[in-house]
Amino acid sequence: MELVDERRFTIVDSAEMSTLAFLINEPEAGAESATIQKLDFVLQDTANVFKKTFYINNSNIQTDFNDYNILLLSIGKDKAFMNMAVLKKDELLISKEPSNVSYKTFKTEHSVSYQDVSYTPNFKRPISIVDPEIADEVRPVLYFDEDVNMVKARVKLLPDKSYIALEVQRKENGAYQTNYTICTFE
Repeated sequence: MELVDERRFTIVDSAEMSTLAFLINEPEAGAESATIQKLDFVLQDTANVFKKTFYINNSNIQTDFNDYNILLLSIGKDKAFMNMAVLKKDELLISKEPSNVSYKTFKTEHSVSYQDVSYTPNFKRPISIVDPEIADEVRPVLYFDEDVNMVKARVKLLPDKSYIALEVQRKENGAYQTNYTICTFE
């Protein structure tokens, strides 16, 4: 069954790589950073090749004529690549030169448990955290701290492990620039 209000594109990953796709949403008024939304996908596994069909459903689409800016993050063992793309009506146009993202995976000899890290989010500068080991986004939990009368966020991270922090900003010429930082929680 084909849905009219759905856009989709397919990425083929090798057994060593896993690709995440994020929809880049327009920055809110007064903000220079855009929010990114991880896209859902359907996975087909055939002979060590993973075919992921990502989709943007009708809750994200205003009309069928919009072009959508997409951030692709392909993660492998100790390496990652980041590409910008534009999803047109019937094709995905991907930038010719991906950016290399270098990180190290730390392994500890003893059992380590996740720890809660609390912080004050800046809603005008949204940052997404990606765990490269499982190739997935780490979602913070928002809560209201009555002691300081502020919205706070809490995220579970492993000590001595690298995470990729992503931020997308709109440049003056209207194009998007993706900034990333490799961070380790100690």
